[in-house]
Amino acid sequence: MLKQNDKNIVVSTLTGVLGSHLTLKGNELAFYCPFCNHHKPKLQVNTETQKWHCWTCNSGGKKLTSLLKKLDVDRKTISIIREIYGDSNYNPQLEDADTKVFISLPKEFISLSETPKGFNPEYKHAMHYLTQRGITEKDIIKYNIGYCKEGLYGQRVIIPSYNSDGSLNYFVSRSYYPDNKMKYKNPPISKNVICFDSQVNWNEPIILCEGVFDAITIKRNAIPLLGKFPSRTLVEKIFMSGITDIIISLDNDAINEALKAAEYFRKQGIHVKMMYLKDKDAADMGYEKFYEELKKTKEFSSEEL
Repeated sequence: MLKQNDKNIVVSTLTGVLGSHLTLKGNELAFYCPFCNHHKPKLQVNTETQKWHCWTCNSGGKKLTSLLKKLDVDRKTISIIREIYGDSNYNPQLEDADTKVFISLPKEFISLSETPKGFNPEYKHAMHYLTQRGITEKDIIKYNIGYCKEGLYGQRVIIPSYNSDGSLNYFVSRSYYPDNKMKYKNPPISKNVICFDSQVNWNEPIILCEGVFDAITIKRNAIPLLGKFPSRTLVEKIFMSGITDIIISLDNDAINEALKAAEYFRKQGIHVKMMYLKDKDAADMGYEKFYEELKKTKEFSSEEL
């Protein structure tokens, strides 16, 4: 049985990433599920057994640390929780195998490929924003881009990502109103995924870029990193697929991370090209300008470090 102080740390950690909760019987807590975004607290967590389960989407696991990993909690916090439960025989493979996560789009999600009937200002604002960013109707259909009029992701466009099996593995939400201080509001889950995996031909060279709008602009075999460095899952897929050519196109503020990634892949025998975009990213440059710059790009060498 957990000591009260340890239990307080566990509950505080869970509340910090999942928000408010209901206290149930027998060390059970109920939270709002970050994977299916149900409007009621359906994610049940037992602070003694560590088991967690959502009664709506069936996401669950046998260790709290597996839940925290999916929520992208920092390693130090996860290590503290692991020590509290005395999980000294930690095995990440077994932990991942015991974990099931099923995420879903917000229940308020509306596809932008569907023209609404009657007056709908939110639809018009969403379409106007995407048009300004160079997103076409073909892109909207290809990536199943939508929007939410209300709810947690209200007044935002939603860009889903699907894995190679066609299952949702992540989504990005972006406000279409310029005065919104929080431009991006993404689900509180791990980014250890391959974004737009369903759109990638793993028999061809791939382009690594930073954001979803960059990848949509590039159009062919572009993978957004959702950050500045490839995820573990992406790196594993690159090696398993036998990729021989990679193009790295990150923003100017991520040049150090881009160089590290380029050198890492080069040492593994992969041909790497580095695109130095200076003041603009791919989404700002546009499709034609991007490929003009790509033609000028030479193979990366360690002398560039």
